[in-house]
Amino acid sequence: MKKAYFCIDGFSFKRMSSFYKHEHNRHSRLNIAAMESYLRYEIKRRLECDSSAENLEIEKHFYYPNGPKKDAYHTNAELSNCGYAIHQGQNSTTSAPNCNILPDWQAAKTVKNYDIFAIFTTQGQYVSLLRQTRQFEIPSILIGWDSICRNSNGERRRWQTDKALIDYASVYCPMEKVLNRPDKRIFFSDAMFEKSLPSYPLNLQCG
Repeated sequence: MKKAYFCIDGFSFKRMSSFYKHEHNRHSRLNIAAMESYLRYEIKRRLECDSSAENLEIEKHFYYPNGPKKDAYHTNAELSNCGYAIHQGQNSTTSAPNCNILPDWQAAKTVKNYDIFAIFTTQGQYVSLLRQTRQFEIPSILIGWDSICRNSNGERRRWQTDKALIDYASVYCPMEKVLNRPDKRIFFSDAMFEKSLPSYPLNLQCG
């Protein structure tokens, strides 16, 4: 059985959830339970790998930026129920979130042999992880996002995945291509939001 290592940057995930909850016409946060299904879909489509549960084990990690916040979009219980190991960064004045992802991945790759590395982030400080996976010839999937949204000052600005991340990733999956689909006949995007039923087929073209 093949193994994949999947980590979600909580800083990016919360920013995207906040956008779709408060600024987008869907008015619903992202469905954490759907992330594994979406990743398996992209692994099968982009890497041409059998991503069924019988053939691919996915080890999942969720990283809080500098520790969990009171306004976090998912509780520890929700994350644990979805099979995520939870990592809480130390409260800090530094502007760089999730400093624990890099040492965790370095430790993991010395102990276990992963066939695929996947990361959900928009932040450029994680480019070293994708650089490492390229050096070790481990296929990598980057799930990112590009959209106009409001910043902390209420100004509309473009939020986009750092280009260096995209350059080093084996595969880049722009999540807005799925989440922003207006065509109601395309059901896959609905499954990515909490108020929608998560039982739609994953063999629809998107991205």
